Amino acid sequence: MKDQWIPVDKIQYLIQIESFALFWILLLLGFIFYKVFLKKITDKRHLNLRQRFGRTFFYICVTSLFAAVHWLLFNNAYHSQSEFYLIKISSYIILIALGFGVISLIKLAQIYVYLYLFFMNMSVGVPRLIANMFTLVFSLAIVSWLAADIFAFHLAAVLATSAVFSLVLGLALQDTLGNLFSGVALQLDRPFNIGDWIEIHSGSEKWVGLVQEISWRATTLLGFADELILIPNRVIAQSQLLNFSHQVKAARLNQVFRFRFDVQIDLARHALLEGLANIPEILTEPPPRTLITEVTESWITLKVFYTLKDYGTRYRTGDKAITQILERIRYHQLPLATQTLNIVSSIKNIDL
Repeated sequence: MKDQWIPVDKIQYLIQIESFALFWILLLLGFIFYKVFLKKITDKRHLNLRQRFGRTFFYICVTSLFAAVHWLLFNNAYHSQSEFYLIKISSYIILIALGFGVISLIKLAQIYVYLYLFFMNMSVGVPRLIANMFTLVFSLAIVSWLAADIFAFHLAAVLATSAVFSLVLGLALQDTLGNLFSGVALQLDRPFNIGDWIEIHSGSEKWVGLVQEISWRATTLLGFADELILIPNRVIAQSQLLNFSHQVKAARLNQVFRFRFDVQIDLARHALLEGLANIPEILTEPPPRTLITEVTESWITLKVFYTLKDYGTRYRTGDKAITQILERIRYHQLPLATQTLNIVSSIKNIDL
């Protein structure tokens, strides 16, 4: 006698010894690939993969244990006077084994996705959104297939015919789905990667930071003061975005100095460029350059441009640049412009 609502025969077909052997082989192959080809990844990625291997190992052990207990009880049921109770208990145990088996399969798939992403992007950050999207699609496919094949429950047909449910679900998840699809669009368009310094303008709001993570809901930035900034993906997709870490052209900054009109221009240019020398955060290619940006009867404005290796050092590098340039200006005794504000006061006699 068998439990009425648990199709034991169909589940038994899925938890044969070959299935668990495949789980262990896939886990071992993934671990070997990790040890051989991913030695040079960052400590954060090492920690990520080790945790995933550990959790997957645990789930495979649990599902293997429950499957073994089921087969033990099921085989002993026909040699015991308590056949009904043993088969009933083994039916519930096999259902638990199936659940942990599905989780193990999903965890294994996640490991292989991360192995591929880390291998193909050794020095570039990998958004968690890609792995999350794969996990969602893969999980829905597995659960739908098992529900239809084992329990004859067609999830897709039920959702498609339930117009009210679809409407309520769509309204409830409007913001969530908007952020999700915006995140997917950002990954396809790739205006920035993890590790890039970006600036986002949305109306009167402005955020600047280092991209830390791109999830299904938001993008996380690390600001100049080490503050974490979470911006919804939909906001980013609708905003103006500046990327200061673009691979084609790095961020270029400038400093402005105003000299008296009678200054020796060539010497002033030389002093500005001399002040930028020996600053390791400034690239030599493209080299720094100076331009005259303003001329009046009283002063000449010179602007010096330079390129940063890392946009995150813009304030520290700017401080070094200004300090060293001022030292060279004093050394060459170059006259900086001054503005004098003359206030003329008129005293009027007022008859009372």
